[in-house]
Amino acid sequence: MNNITFSTRLDAIDWIAQHADDEGRFEVLREQLNFNYIYSGTYFLDLENEYGEVILLDGEI
Repeated sequence: MNNITFSTRLDAIDWIAQHADDEGRFEVLREQLNFNYIYSGTYFLDLENEYGEVILLDGEI
């Protein structure tokens, strides 16, 4: 599984919610989706590459 393309943002968010292992992974995939759409105009996820995690800078958990 390399790239997954979605016809709408809602379809993509639904897929992410069903497949994300935890809230952190959900946030990482959602941000990737947003950046991909901003730069390409297409809703897609690149699942081949391993992406980092979301870190809160204000010290709250």
